Amino acid sequence: MNIVIANSVGRLDNGDLVVEFPSRWSSAVAHKVDGRFDFYPYELGLTAAMLKRDLPPNWANVIMVDGCHECLSAEQYIERLSKLEPVILITECSALTYPAMTRVARGLRERGMLTGGAFLAGPYGMYNPAQAMKDGWSLLQGEYEYQIADAFRIAHPIGDYVDLDWLPFAEDDDVSRIEYEEPFGNPYPGMVQMYASRGCPLACKFCVVPMYYGGHGKSHKSHRVRNVDSVCDELEYLANKYSGRFNGAYFHEETHNANPVWLDSLCDRIIDRGLNRYAYDAMCGYWTFTQPLIRKMAMANYKNIRIGIESLSDGVGKRIGKVVFEDKLIKVLEWCKAYGIRTYGTLQVGAQGATEKGDMETLDSVLELRHRGLLDIWQHSISTPQPGTPFYDEVKQAGYLITEDISRFNGVQSVVSWPDYPADRINAVRRAYLSA
Repeated sequence: MNIVIANSVGRLDNGDLVVEFPSRWSSAVAHKVDGRFDFYPYELGLTAAMLKRDLPPNWANVIMVDGCHECLSAEQYIERLSKLEPVILITECSALTYPAMTRVARGLRERGMLTGGAFLAGPYGMYNPAQAMKDGWSLLQGEYEYQIADAFRIAHPIGDYVDLDWLPFAEDDDVSRIEYEEPFGNPYPGMVQMYASRGCPLACKFCVVPMYYGGHGKSHKSHRVRNVDSVCDELEYLANKYSGRFNGAYFHEETHNANPVWLDSLCDRIIDRGLNRYAYDAMCGYWTFTQPLIRKMAMANYKNIRIGIESLSDGVGKRIGKVVFEDKLIKVLEWCKAYGIRTYGTLQVGAQGATEKGDMETLDSVLELRHRGLLDIWQHSISTPQPGTPFYDEVKQAGYLITEDISRFNGVQSVVSWPDYPADRINAVRRAYLSA
């Protein structure tokens, strides 16, 4: 019996290429730099590794495939997966890729496959369970390693959230983790995406992460960390496997620094084990940083820190549930510069509470931070209400959602038009700063 673990399609019907952060959100681009721009589908990879480790010998063949990484359309993916003759399919997708992946599953069934079922993870299916079940999916709610373990009668720890130290290292045979590249932010090539923590203590109204970990207002305890020696063991494993190519790791988590005591300990172990000969990049929030922690991270050879700024407007911050205190943010950026750590800021245009004037003031302020050498890279995208978030529910109820065509929920063009800040002006503001 073949159990196929499959990431989403990589090409939409209009020809755009998918950039998918697994199970959370997707964007679409006309082309990728040298064919690269991929996020490793970590929970699928961990599920594949867990099944390979824990299923009885010779009971099933577990195979992982990534149609997103291979840039396959739905029709190409049907052909690709048909050759594997899957009895069971396990996949995850965001709102943008749900229609295409549903077509893939339907195509496989028409060829007599998937007789054991098709499991779907991701927030879009969670938000639309009736539609997903009508489309033939067996739904997985939120993080799903334990749910898959239960389906195959595999024993696992008891708890509301997955014990990260129970999981094996992520799948790295059927797919090659070093081939997944995010070319715009990583300071060096050969930085493998890793996951030392999971979850987030925040509950921003635009974000699907709280929904994924139990719902907005219920997910504040979702952040967990791995044993620091296990993280270092994985770094050594990757360095040995990709000897000559491995330059470090990109901790592509929701909030790498949500537990600053743990992060300080991780830095100590990286230093003690000599792993600071490699470089590190991490997704972070600015609020937990102190100067001593930034100094310790520099000693551990963190070369890049990414911070979700979103907006410097108090009005936006209060509406989205993420107020940014500019003085503290600037202090963090100054500490990073002093210790030689690059900074990468991400922002939103057209968010709840935004005005055209306020967005331009935020973008101008961020440009000034760049001119002062305090911000090395920035990224601004259109604030997009993902189905299942409070943001989506509010704009839909108020009549501000201008389309429900999921193919347009890509972060590139606004699907929201505010009474005093219409969609065409939101798009214009974003375009005006693209070359800044």
